[in-house]
Amino acid sequence: MKHILFILFALGFSATAFSQTEYVTPTGISLKQNSVGEFSLAIDINLDISETDNIDPDYWIENPQQKPKVALIYGDQKLDCPLNVSPMVGAKSVGFKVSNFSESTFDRFLNKDHDNQIKLVVEQDVTIRLQAVEGQAGQRFLAIKADVLNSMINEQLTYTEDDRTGFMTSLNNFYYYQNKVDFGVNPSQDTIKTSYVLSLKLQNAYNRKNFLKCDDDKKPVPIYWTLDARVSTNFKDSLNYIKFYPINLMLENFSKKIPYQLNLKLGHESTQDFISKRVAVDASISLITPNLVNLSTAQSSRLRLKPVITAGFKGYYDYSNNVDAFTSGQPHIDGYYYVPIFDNYAIIFEGTSFYDLSQTRNPDKKIQGNYSITLGAEIPKTGFKAMFKYTDGRTDINFKQGSIIAIGLLMDFFDEKR
Repeated sequence: MKHILFILFALGFSATAFSQTEYVTPTGISLKQNSVGEFSLAIDINLDISETDNIDPDYWIENPQQKPKVALIYGDQKLDCPLNVSPMVGAKSVGFKVSNFSESTFDRFLNKDHDNQIKLVVEQDVTIRLQAVEGQAGQRFLAIKADVLNSMINEQLTYTEDDRTGFMTSLNNFYYYQNKVDFGVNPSQDTIKTSYVLSLKLQNAYNRKNFLKCDDDKKPVPIYWTLDARVSTNFKDSLNYIKFYPINLMLENFSKKIPYQLNLKLGHESTQDFISKRVAVDASISLITPNLVNLSTAQSSRLRLKPVITAGFKGYYDYSNNVDAFTSGQPHIDGYYYVPIFDNYAIIFEGTSFYDLSQTRNPDKKIQGNYSITLGAEIPKTGFKAMFKYTDGRTDINFKQGSIIAIGLLMDFFDEKR
C-alpha cells in the first residue's frame, strides 16, 4: 500500500512539475472593427508575452471545455441574444469576436449611454497554453481572471459615437440612404416663375426599445414609419409627390457577403396637389452591392457607401380625382449610389424604373422611370453641402414627364469623414 501511495505521490508531483499555470494581467484591451466580408467587432486583449513565446491555437480545439465562456447581458438579465460571440486567439493576444449584428443590437452593444445596453461578460477564468519551446520540459499555461477581464471591458473599453457612426455607415447603408434632406431653388429669368423645392426621405422606428428581444422567443418584426416626398412652391410641377407609409415592416441581415433588407410597406401616395392619389402595399428586397468606382484618395479618409439596389412589387388602389377607382400593380427597380470625390465633393446617383400593369395609367405598355444626379460640395463646419441637382423623368403616380434643375443645400444624416 505504501508503494502505491508513493507512486501516486510521485506521479502527482511529476504532473505538477511539468504543468505550470501562471496568472497574468493583460497589458491592454481594444475594440477593432471589421467591415470586410462578415461584419463584426473584435475585443482584442493584449498579453505581455516574451518574444520567444507564442500562444498555442490548438489548445481550445483539443480541449473545447477550456474555451472561454462568455454571455451577453441585456439589462439585468442573462439572455440568449441573436448575436454570435466566439473566442479568438492570436500569437500574443486573445479576444472575442462578435458578429451577426442588426441595427438595433449594434446601437446597444457596449453603449454605456443606453440603460438597455448589451454587455459582454466573461463567466470564468480564461486559460491558454503556450507553444512548446525547445529545451523546456512540460506544458506552460497562462490564466486571466474573469473579474479582471470584466473590469477592463467595463472601465477601459471605449466605443465613441463617432466610431459607432463610422462603422455603422460601413455596416448599414440602408439607414443612411433612407434619411436625407435637400432644399433648392429652381432659378428662372422671370422671378415670378422661380420655385423652391424640398426633397426628403425620413425613416425611423416607432419604439426601438422593443425590437431587441434577446430571449428564446423570436424577435418581433421592427415596425418603422417612412416619409418620402418632393414638394415645391410650384404645385404644377409634375415631379412633386408625397409618399407616407405609417407601417413599414423590415427584416435585415448584414452578416452575409451581400447584406440585404426586406421591406413590406403599407401607406398612401399622392401628388402634391392630391389630384392623383392611391393606397399602396409595397414588398421589396434591397441589396448592398460592391463598389463600382473609387474617386477618393487614401489621404481623404472618407467613407464609401456602396450601391443599394432595390427590386419589388407594388400593389395599389387608385382613387384619383380624374379617373374611376381601380386596382393595379407595378414591378419596380430602384438604385442609389453615393460617391465621394476627393476630399470635399460627392456625387449622388438615384433612379427608379417601373412598369405599370394598368391600362388606365400605362396604355402604351412602356417601362418608365426617373433619375436624379446631385453634385455636392462640402461647406466647412456646417454639416451641409452646396448642391447642384438635376432631375428628369416621370413619377410612378401621375406618369407625367418633367425635368428640373435645383441649386441649394444637401444634408446627410451621417458623418462621412473618419
